Amino acid sequence: MGQRPSWSLRFYESAEQALAGMDEQEADVVISDMRMPSMDGAEFLRIVSRRFPQTSRILLSGYADEVAIQNGTAATQHFLTKPCKDIDIIHAVERGLIMRRYLRDPLLVDFLGRIPDDLVWPATFQRLHTILQFTGPKSRDELTEFACDFPVLTALGLELARREKLVEPDSFPDLIGLVKLLGIETIKALCILWSELGQPDSFDPDEMDIALHRPLVLGQMAANIARLQKLPFETVDQVRAAALLCHIGEIIIERVMPEGYQASRERADRDECDIISAEIAEMGFAHPAVSACICAYWGFPHEVVEEIAFHHRPEAAPTRNSRALLIVYAAQHFARIAGVDGEKRARKYDLASTFISRCGAENIWPIWQQACIENHIPRIHDPS
Repeated sequence: MGQRPSWSLRFYESAEQALAGMDEQEADVVISDMRMPSMDGAEFLRIVSRRFPQTSRILLSGYADEVAIQNGTAATQHFLTKPCKDIDIIHAVERGLIMRRYLRDPLLVDFLGRIPDDLVWPATFQRLHTILQFTGPKSRDELTEFACDFPVLTALGLELARREKLVEPDSFPDLIGLVKLLGIETIKALCILWSELGQPDSFDPDEMDIALHRPLVLGQMAANIARLQKLPFETVDQVRAAALLCHIGEIIIERVMPEGYQASRERADRDECDIISAEIAEMGFAHPAVSACICAYWGFPHEVVEEIAFHHRPEAAPTRNSRALLIVYAAQHFARIAGVDGEKRARKYDLASTFISRCGAENIWPIWQQACIENHIPRIHDPS
């Protein structure tokens, strides 16, 4: 038994021993290697998922071990590619502990089990995620080849960089250059958005679908606020990625449960209530939970998962005064005000004044709002 502050660790030599140990004392998080004697990690985690659905599950797999991805998707909530650093495992466990809160909800667990494999782990994102696990000439070559196969992803990154004024209008950096400008988590988030929206072959910034325009607005606003606060590049990257993906659960719910998705939107309009209340009333769970769980699957840092999980209700977050979470929440709030419904839509949502105060941001809040509204790029062709 090893110890880390607030963690108790148990180690077993085989899957059979681990299952027996969990029968005696259930675990919050389980980590398994893919390659084990008598039973591989994917099969072990499938058994864990059936017997202990509230336990978060992490699978360690080799660089080219596609069997792990194919066989383990349904049972695994986090993939870590070996070799990985200790801090990567620690962060994966912390993501798992956040997810534990959600996995107590049987309705959400049932929904997550119904998501088809192509949404849980899109092939294009799987390829990019694997490339970004490593550095060096081979990875650069693979990323260049990936960019040639999927030029739209580079175009999306370029559009976001231009909105944030990170590049000149006549500059055309390649995907490797955009990774350096925007960060790995942002590029991953853009790939996820594009994949889950069906990988359109092209897009016109002036004719952009609202499902893509909206997250780009949120990402831009979050990054602008983070830079106003002079936060480090890594934090800017993470809050931008969280803002880009905080509504990915809506896209997945619409695909998997279209009736519940539509009913919740109709209830929100009919009752003039916020979308979280409407989703819980109609489906028993809300999109932030879906967004957070699926982003944990995809290996985003635990800070990003927390920011996504609580982007509507930051006061409920385990981190009591996260400035990064406040930035993601602020971007969403200001985007509502800047949108076509403006203040009317924003009035459906109580301002998280207690959380703003807890983060010491009362005085800076109006400055953030002014900066976001002034730099907002509206959708040119809006149906309203």
